Amino acid sequence: MKNKIFLLIGLTTIFNVSCQHKKQDSNHSKSEVIKEETKAVSDKKVFENLDVLLSPFEDMTEFALESNEDGVKKSLSKIEKAFDNTTFERNLSPENYKILNSKFEQLKELIAQKKYNEVALASTQIFEFNVSNFLDGYKIENQINIEHLDYMGFKILALLNQEKIDWANIELTISNVQKKWTALSPNVADRNLKDSFNYLFKALQLSTQNKDISMIKILADMDLSLVDVLENNI
Repeated sequence: MKNKIFLLIGLTTIFNVSCQHKKQDSNHSKSEVIKEETKAVSDKKVFENLDVLLSPFEDMTEFALESNEDGVKKSLSKIEKAFDNTTFERNLSPENYKILNSKFEQLKELIAQKKYNEVALASTQIFEFNVSNFLDGYKIENQINIEHLDYMGFKILALLNQEKIDWANIELTISNVQKKWTALSPNVADRNLKDSFNYLFKALQLSTQNKDISMIKILADMDLSLVDVLENNI
């Protein structure tokens, strides 16, 4: 009888300990889920902030390259609204916010003068400035590197649209962004996509050396198309 009692006590103890462990595991699992969900919401907000910071200038560049006056004005309105909503102020350091203000005033002067080739270049440079100085950029390093690839395509097209093409600037832009690609490429799973970008940089360098304007334009457009694919790959 005593043995049965001890056995019953032992089984009860084991059952209680087991239940306690399950409860702890359950609580731990719930905690991990909450953390992951919180991080996902946080990351989503970071991406949204980056998009608001960049998209009006990307649109501005595209419209300016087409000399689309209505499109440029529409983009300008979005940028002014973002300033009013303190979007830039909240996502840049105080010092960089002041620099952005100065760059934006210069951009508005170019728009007023309808110098759309220069508007395209200035807008692209602001795009890159915002990418490089986004306060939460360290949280989404892959996306920041992707945005630099996007910048390269627009910057090259803008430089090719200038009255006098600055070949040294094109070469430097390609070289600098290739470093971003080198940092990003280990995180790209698609081998064909990696090869495409590697060949793209080789072709850009060769075309720049040969000052082949038509080919560089094709390659810059190819870069922008590949970036769209890349964003869905990472």
